[in-house]
Amino acid sequence: MLTLHVDADRLVRSRFALSRLAEVTNALEVLAHPERAPYARDWVTHARRALDPDSVDVLFALVNAATGYIPDFLSPLPGSYQPTLDAELAAVAATTAEDVHRQLRTAFRIGPPPPDLLERSPTGRDPRPPLPATVADLLARRGETALLTRVVDQLARFWRHTQADLWPTLHRVLDDDVRHRATRATRTGLADIVRTLDPRLTWDGRQLTLDSPADLSLDAAQGLILSPSAFLPRPAVYLGAPGLVMVGYPARGRGQVWSRPAPVDEKTGMLGARRAALLTDLNMPLTTTELAARHRISPATASYHLGRLRRAGLVVSRREGHEVRYERTRSAVQLLRALRAGDDRRA
Repeated sequence: MLTLHVDADRLVRSRFALSRLAEVTNALEVLAHPERAPYARDWVTHARRALDPDSVDVLFALVNAATGYIPDFLSPLPGSYQPTLDAELAAVAATTAEDVHRQLRTAFRIGPPPPDLLERSPTGRDPRPPLPATVADLLARRGETALLTRVVDQLARFWRHTQADLWPTLHRVLDDDVRHRATRATRTGLADIVRTLDPRLTWDGRQLTLDSPADLSLDAAQGLILSPSAFLPRPAVYLGAPGLVMVGYPARGRGQVWSRPAPVDEKTGMLGARRAALLTDLNMPLTTTELAARHRISPATASYHLGRLRRAGLVVSRREGHEVRYERTRSAVQLLRALRAGDDRRA
């Protein structure tokens, strides 16, 4: 059982945050253990095609080899609601050598185990795996600074190849989760929100507990950072400075990230197969970039088809900040319904 000591007074100091690097770490875990997240199967297939494993060897070794604890310097706790990727990478690079070694000792078999670790182990043995050779060799040859430099480079590379195109959809789903819970908190209080984050989390007014193989007790003196995730199959805990803890939890509505676009149907008449597929996928507002990524076409191609659909009165666009989102019109809904009815009659 993992226990976070956070009473009502501490809980009011809690806040929500979004973290790109937390999602990168969560995504790396899914890539290493895809059986834990069957909903992300298509993303796993795409990521493996898009990414050269050797280009993220250190990063993958740190995540894949760890059992129960992944070094927290891979995803520093966000200091604001949504720090930029550059700010998060800078925080990784600023990790002290002492913190690097301390976290590596917690995750891997480096030196004698802490006495309390053996006491918590069901077998009484050191549960830590050995430090991966890739990491050990880099540390021995070039030291902690070189390790952090390699980690920062590989985090950025992993982001570019597997996350950047997905982030607009991820961001919208995560941000919607926070807005929903924040609105509810104004009516029922933050304590009620914490209780409803995930059924595996329990708060009794004094402490938050997570049903977990890890037997650990932590003091959340500064309150909690609550961070939704589309990748996490279950809640996770990230540690920062003393008394600062982040709880990641599966975001509500994350199925919007993993839902498959409708297959291209050749029986779409004058509408056209590609435009019908795009129109069918607009059961939620999406940007040109999001549609292009979901349908594996170029943004220019997606933009061309959206322009034709807009001129036909089948989609409308609306601006949200720097983004333009497209959504179906009532005419489009009626047209798709008629197409489906025609397919049913032919079947």
